Amino acid sequence: MPQNNKENVILFPGFVEENLRQAREASEEERYDQALEYVQEILRLAPEHTEAFLAAADILIRAGRLEEALPLVAQIWEEQSGNIAETFRTYLGLLLKLEEFERIRQLLEQATMIKELTPFMHEIQAIQETFQIVETQKEQWEEEDRFSRQTALQKAEMDPAYVLRLYEKLEGGTFEEQLGALEQLKYIPSPETVSVLKEYMMLVYPDPMLKTFALRALKRMGETGRVFLYKFGQKFETVIEQVPLHDEEMPDGERKVLECLSRVAYQQDASFVSFAFQLWMEYLFAIYPLHPPVDAPEEWAAALHYSVTRLLRMEQNEREVAELYHVSLPLIKRNYQTLTEVLHLDARSPE
Repeated sequence: MPQNNKENVILFPGFVEENLRQAREASEEERYDQALEYVQEILRLAPEHTEAFLAAADILIRAGRLEEALPLVAQIWEEQSGNIAETFRTYLGLLLKLEEFERIRQLLEQATMIKELTPFMHEIQAIQETFQIVETQKEQWEEEDRFSRQTALQKAEMDPAYVLRLYEKLEGGTFEEQLGALEQLKYIPSPETVSVLKEYMMLVYPDPMLKTFALRALKRMGETGRVFLYKFGQKFETVIEQVPLHDEEMPDGERKVLECLSRVAYQQDASFVSFAFQLWMEYLFAIYPLHPPVDAPEEWAAALHYSVTRLLRMEQNEREVAELYHVSLPLIKRNYQTLTEVLHLDARSPE
């Protein structure tokens, strides 16, 4: 079991540091097997070396070998050895990628009782709140999915012209009618429906969000491979297998935007974070298969926060939001402009 092996580290500090340095360098260059060899050299002499254990887990995660990394990180967490905050973040990130939601819930509960994590308690609570929103959304989605599938199949069986009317709504219906048609067609797979959806995604007029729903419909039907769609005056290519079926299936950077906002805005009205979650998902849906550059989550979180304050008619200006997130006014203005260009926020905000 990993423990604090100060005696071993003192005996060969240069050896440990050099092997860890070479392991990190090899990992960054995607030479994962070689990186693991450097770490294993340390573990041969110090089988319980915590830093080497974490390094091995990080290499496996980078290599996409998540299932192999999980027991290593779990073992270090159980022993509460090494840098507890670093282990917590690594463990949480790994569980999120593996969608181990029950274990995430347990980890967050444990974290609230560990004194070494007290300085990070606001962050942990924010993650808990975000996770709860995601879990609630997933439960609602699963229940709605079961009901919608049963309803769509019954209607298609009882009325042979039902599917044709759904095609007509796609062609000339309102946003809500098109969305409703897509949400029902995904339960009634056929070569004709697949063809209709692929043509729909290349049309100019449908809303960008609706085209992402069409992609989801194709994946829900079991379609695979590359597909094209037209958004923002450009033709994009994506792979159906990579299309997220659930809202919580977002890259780490995009998830960290919500975590950052939750951490800062946790004292706001209870509906604030939920509203921000929905607005962020609208944006991500609209631009897919593109993704926002999230080098600094707080920059997007601040712009998202400001967007929500405007939509909810709250008395909080850009400068006040900038101070909350420790970002500059130009960054908020830039990202808010990006959000509003896609989501037409100015039209939805009061004058």
